[in-house]
This record gives sequence, structure tokens and C-alpha cells, in this order.
Amino acid sequence: MPFAADAFERAQFVARSARVPVPALAAFFGEGEAAEFEVRGLSAVELHRAMDAGARQSSIESIVKAIAKSGDQAEAIRKALGLSKDTPGEIAKRLELLVAGSVAPALTLPQAVKLAEKFPVEFLSLTNTITELTGQGADLVKPPAASQTIPA
Repeated sequence: MPFAADAFERAQFVARSARVPVPALAAFFGEGEAAEFEVRGLSAVELHRAMDAGARQSSIESIVKAIAKSGDQAEAIRKALGLSKDTPGEIAKRLELLVAGSVAPALTLPQAVKLAEKFPVEFLSLTNTITELTGQGADLVKPPAASQTIPA
């Protein structure tokens, strides 16, 4: 059976999502709330932006050095950007994955950096789930089922 291009074009999709338990962060959730984050799969543009994060970080580091007159000033700029000169490219990529893929709570880059530094296992678990969801592609939106007539 050939690919049904017309049906594919008409189809509606939504990003796959999942809830990921983060029991080590339970203290930061409300009383009775499940300690979990909701994350989603990424689009091609978001994924590519994350994959380029390591190279982009090197470029930004060069700019920071050129702008800053002192080491203290350079460190202040890095901190404001949520960067460290010692951050490996893979971690920079995962930070971008988490910022783009976090749904609830939606995380900023500085929050993602702090999560990575203080809770590395949870950070890796969340970013691994985002990667898995991205690899599975989007979910097809199914039309609502027609209501069935119930005999009297």
C-alpha cells in the first residue's frame, strides 16, 4: 500500500507528552500534589536548536570574552545567560531539550541549569524522556467518536 500523502496532509497532530516522576523534588510540590513533570516531544526546529547548543555555547563564550573587560564581568555575563565555561556540549544540548520540552512546570534556562546542577539524575531522566517522545513522532489527533443512539 503506497503512502497516503493526501490523508497525511489533512491529518492533525499534537506533540506526544508524558508525566515523569521526580520524587527527589517532592518538597517543591504542593501538599498532595504528585511530584512529576509533564514533558513533550520536540519539533524538528526545536530538536535542531538543542543539538546546536554545544556549538552555540562556544560562540557565545567567545563573545563573552570579547565583551568583558575582566574575569568577574565575564562570569557575571555567563551567569546571566545561564552558562558556564565548563559546561560540556551534551549538557548544553540537554538544557535546551528541557527548556523546549517542559510543559508543566515550564522551565526557564536558569531553572533548568539549577535542576541539572542540583538534581542530575532527574535532569537526565526528564531529557531522556523528551528524547524518546521526540523519536516517537507526533500523535495523530483522532476525531471524537460519534455518539451512539441508545434505544429507549
